[in-house]
Amino acid sequence: MRRVDCRGLPCPQPVINTKNALDEAAQGETILVLVDNEAAVKNVSRFVEAQGHEVRIEEKGGDFYLYVTKKGTGQEVSLVSCAPEKTPVVVVLSSQGMGTGDETLSRLLLKALIKTLRDTSERPKAIICYNQGVFLALEDSEVLEDLKALEKEGVQILVCGTCLDYYRVKDRLAVGQVSNMYDILETMLSSRVVKP
Repeated sequence: MRRVDCRGLPCPQPVINTKNALDEAAQGETILVLVDNEAAVKNVSRFVEAQGHEVRIEEKGGDFYLYVTKKGTGQEVSLVSCAPEKTPVVVVLSSQGMGTGDETLSRLLLKALIKTLRDTSERPKAIICYNQGVFLALEDSEVLEDLKALEKEGVQILVCGTCLDYYRVKDRLAVGQVSNMYDILETMLSSRVVKP
Protein backbone atom coordinates (compact mmCIF):
# COMPACT_ATOMS: atom_id res chain seq x y z
CA MET A 1 0.00 0.00 0.00
CA ARG A 2 1.32 3.42 -0.99
CA ARG A 3 2.01 5.56 2.10
CA VAL A 4 1.87 9.38 2.15
CA ASP A 5 3.24 10.80 5.41
CA CYS A 6 1.93 14.34 5.90
CA ARG A 7 2.56 14.62 9.64
CA GLY A 8 4.00 17.99 10.57
CA LEU A 9 3.21 19.56 7.19
CA PRO A 10 1.40 22.93 7.08
CA CYS A 11 -1.86 23.54 5.24
CA PRO A 12 -2.46 22.94 2.31
CA GLN A 13 0.43 20.48 1.81
CA PRO A 14 -1.47 17.35 3.05
CA VAL A 15 -4.19 17.98 0.42
CA ILE A 16 -1.64 18.56 -2.34
CA ASN A 17 0.36 15.43 -1.42
CA THR A 18 -2.86 13.38 -1.35
CA LYS A 19 -3.88 14.75 -4.75
CA ASN A 20 -0.48 13.86 -6.22
CA ALA A 21 -0.67 10.33 -4.83
CA LEU A 22 -4.20 9.88 -6.22
CA ASP A 23 -3.03 11.11 -9.63
CA GLU A 24 -0.43 8.33 -9.68
CA ALA A 25 -2.69 5.60 -8.23
CA ALA A 26 -4.62 3.04 -10.24
CA GLN A 27 -8.39 2.80 -10.01
CA GLY A 28 -9.31 0.75 -6.92
CA GLU A 29 -5.92 1.31 -5.27
CA THR A 30 -5.89 2.34 -1.60
CA ILE A 31 -3.43 4.93 -0.32
CA LEU A 32 -2.56 5.42 3.34
CA VAL A 33 -2.34 9.13 4.24
CA LEU A 34 -0.90 9.95 7.68
CA VAL A 35 -1.72 13.28 9.36
CA ASP A 36 -1.34 14.54 12.91
CA ASN A 37 -4.17 17.03 13.39
CA GLU A 38 -7.93 17.21 12.95
CA ALA A 39 -7.81 20.16 10.54
CA ALA A 40 -5.74 18.08 8.11
CA VAL A 41 -8.17 15.15 8.54
CA LYS A 42 -11.10 17.38 7.58
CA ASN A 43 -9.30 19.07 4.68
CA VAL A 44 -8.03 15.82 3.14
CA SER A 45 -11.34 14.00 3.70
CA ARG A 46 -13.36 16.82 2.13
CA PHE A 47 -11.03 16.94 -0.87
CA VAL A 48 -11.10 13.14 -1.37
CA GLU A 49 -14.89 12.86 -1.06
CA ALA A 50 -15.45 15.88 -3.33
CA GLN A 51 -13.53 14.02 -6.04
CA GLY A 52 -15.73 10.92 -5.68
CA HIS A 53 -13.21 8.74 -3.87
CA GLU A 54 -13.65 6.91 -0.56
CA VAL A 55 -11.92 7.57 2.74
CA ARG A 56 -11.86 5.59 5.99
CA ILE A 57 -10.29 7.19 9.06
CA GLU A 58 -8.62 5.60 12.09
CA GLU A 59 -6.94 7.35 15.00
CA LYS A 60 -3.88 5.65 16.51
CA GLY A 61 -1.66 7.17 19.17
CA GLY A 62 -2.51 10.77 18.31
CA ASP A 63 -2.02 10.27 14.57
CA PHE A 64 -4.76 9.85 11.99
CA TYR A 65 -4.66 7.14 9.33
CA LEU A 66 -6.73 7.96 6.27
CA TYR A 67 -7.26 5.01 3.94
CA VAL A 68 -8.11 6.61 0.60
CA THR A 69 -9.46 4.38 -2.16
CA LYS A 70 -9.37 5.78 -5.69
CA LYS A 71 -12.63 5.37 -7.54
CA GLY A 72 -13.09 5.61 -11.29
CA THR A 73 -15.78 8.26 -10.91
CA GLY A 74 -13.36 10.82 -9.50
CA GLN A 75 -12.97 14.08 -11.35
CA GLU A 76 -9.59 15.22 -12.52
CA VAL A 77 -8.49 18.16 -10.41
CA SER A 78 -5.97 20.76 -11.41
CA LEU A 79 -4.78 23.92 -9.75
CA VAL A 80 -4.83 25.51 -13.20
CA SER A 81 -8.20 25.35 -14.85
CA CYS A 82 -9.94 26.96 -17.78
CA ALA A 83 -13.05 28.79 -16.67
CA PRO A 84 -16.28 27.96 -18.52
CA GLU A 85 -18.00 30.61 -20.62
CA LYS A 86 -20.56 31.35 -17.87
CA THR A 87 -18.08 31.70 -15.06
CA PRO A 88 -19.39 31.54 -11.51
CA VAL A 89 -18.70 34.52 -9.27
CA VAL A 90 -16.73 34.37 -6.03
CA VAL A 91 -16.66 37.30 -3.61
CA VAL A 92 -13.38 37.64 -1.70
CA LEU A 93 -13.41 39.48 1.63
CA SER A 94 -9.98 40.19 3.11
CA SER A 95 -10.89 42.97 5.53
CA GLN A 96 -13.77 44.16 7.70
CA GLY A 97 -14.48 47.09 5.41
CA MET A 98 -14.82 48.04 1.75
CA GLY A 99 -12.23 50.28 0.13
CA THR A 100 -9.80 52.63 1.83
CA GLY A 101 -10.49 55.80 3.74
CA ASP A 102 -12.71 56.38 6.74
CA GLU A 103 -13.09 53.14 8.73
CA THR A 104 -16.72 53.76 9.71
CA LEU A 105 -17.68 54.39 6.09
CA SER A 106 -15.67 51.38 4.94
CA ARG A 107 -17.54 49.07 7.35
CA LEU A 108 -20.88 50.60 6.41
CA LEU A 109 -20.21 50.01 2.70
CA LEU A 110 -19.25 46.37 3.24
CA LYS A 111 -22.32 45.76 5.37
CA ALA A 112 -24.49 47.22 2.59
CA LEU A 113 -22.69 45.11 -0.03
CA ILE A 114 -23.29 41.85 1.83
CA LYS A 115 -26.94 42.74 2.43
CA THR A 116 -27.32 43.61 -1.27
CA LEU A 117 -25.87 40.22 -2.27
CA ARG A 118 -29.06 38.68 -0.87
CA ASP A 119 -31.18 40.82 -3.19
CA THR A 120 -29.30 40.16 -6.44
CA SER A 121 -30.73 37.71 -8.94
CA GLU A 122 -27.35 36.07 -9.51
CA ARG A 123 -25.90 34.80 -6.25
CA PRO A 124 -22.15 34.24 -5.98
CA LYS A 125 -20.99 30.63 -5.91
CA ALA A 126 -18.92 31.33 -2.82
CA ILE A 127 -17.72 33.96 -0.39
CA ILE A 128 -14.11 33.57 0.71
CA CYS A 129 -12.98 35.19 3.96
CA TYR A 130 -9.27 35.48 4.71
CA ASN A 131 -6.95 37.73 6.72
CA GLN A 132 -9.11 40.31 8.61
CA GLY A 133 -12.11 39.11 6.59
CA VAL A 134 -12.45 36.08 8.88
CA PHE A 135 -13.85 38.40 11.57
CA LEU A 136 -16.97 38.79 9.40
CA ALA A 137 -17.80 35.11 10.02
CA LEU A 138 -17.50 35.26 13.81
CA GLU A 139 -20.34 35.14 16.32
CA ASP A 140 -20.26 38.91 17.06
CA SER A 141 -20.11 40.06 13.40
CA GLU A 142 -22.44 42.82 12.21
CA VAL A 143 -23.05 40.86 8.99
CA LEU A 144 -23.48 37.41 10.55
CA GLU A 145 -27.22 37.09 9.87
CA ASP A 146 -26.81 38.08 6.21
CA LEU A 147 -23.96 35.57 5.77
CA LYS A 148 -26.04 32.85 7.42
CA ALA A 149 -28.94 33.63 5.09
CA LEU A 150 -26.68 33.48 2.04
CA GLU A 151 -25.23 30.17 3.19
CA LYS A 152 -28.74 28.80 3.70
CA GLU A 153 -29.55 29.84 0.12
CA GLY A 154 -26.63 27.77 -1.20
CA VAL A 155 -23.70 30.20 -1.19
CA GLN A 156 -20.59 28.40 0.02
CA ILE A 157 -18.67 30.35 2.65
CA LEU A 158 -14.98 29.41 2.94
CA VAL A 159 -13.11 30.78 5.96
CA CYS A 160 -9.31 30.55 6.05
CA GLY A 161 -8.27 28.18 8.84
CA THR A 162 -4.73 29.55 9.00
CA CYS A 163 -6.15 33.05 9.56
CA LEU A 164 -8.56 31.84 12.26
CA ASP A 165 -5.63 30.17 14.02
CA TYR A 166 -3.40 33.22 13.62
CA TYR A 167 -5.99 35.52 15.21
CA ARG A 168 -6.93 32.77 17.75
CA VAL A 169 -10.66 33.04 16.97
CA LYS A 170 -11.50 29.61 15.52
CA ASP A 171 -13.74 28.84 18.52
CA ARG A 172 -15.89 31.89 17.65
CA LEU A 173 -16.64 30.86 14.04
CA ALA A 174 -20.41 31.09 13.53
CA VAL A 175 -20.93 30.67 9.77
CA GLY A 176 -19.18 28.91 6.90
CA GLN A 177 -16.61 26.16 6.90
CA VAL A 178 -12.99 26.22 7.91
CA SER A 179 -11.03 25.99 4.68
CA ASN A 180 -7.46 25.82 3.46
CA MET A 181 -5.38 27.55 0.82
CA TYR A 182 -5.78 24.68 -1.68
CA ASP A 183 -9.59 24.93 -1.64
CA ILE A 184 -9.47 28.73 -1.66
CA LEU A 185 -7.09 28.86 -4.63
CA GLU A 186 -8.99 26.19 -6.56
CA THR A 187 -12.25 28.10 -6.03
CA MET A 188 -10.71 31.38 -7.15
CA LEU A 189 -9.02 29.91 -10.24
CA SER A 190 -12.27 28.42 -11.50
CA SER A 191 -14.31 31.58 -10.91
CA ARG A 192 -14.63 35.26 -11.66
CA VAL A 193 -13.27 36.91 -8.51
CA VAL A 194 -14.91 40.04 -7.13
CA LYS A 195 -12.90 41.77 -4.41
CA PRO A 196 -14.69 44.84 -3.03
